[in-house]
Amino acid sequence: MNNHYRGLQFVGLVLKIAGGLEMVIGVVSLVLIPLVLSGAEKALIQIGLPLATPGAALGFGVVAGILILFVGVVAGLLTFALGELINVVIAIEKNTRANAGDGSSGDA
Repeated sequence: MNNHYRGLQFVGLVLKIAGGLEMVIGVVSLVLIPLVLSGAEKALIQIGLPLATPGAALGFGVVAGILILFVGVVAGLLTFALGELINVVIAIEKNTRANAGDGSSGDA
């Protein structure tokens, strides 16, 4: 077995792990952000958000959690896809190297 491009294989693995972690953090934020912001009405008022009703901080937390969920999942999928793309390019190179040695020129 050829062990070409071990560094790129490692980078692809790290990118796939990072993408999975980004997606998990995005999903966890859907629950944690509303819980954290539900009791932070005074802090949100101090940073300049006008909260007129008592439960507005919870609503703001739900909206923020949903936005972070979407951003985390999209960023995670793109990072995971980049890791897979590196593995696909390595597989194409291995296949090309294997086919180059069979003597065919590829012209029909």
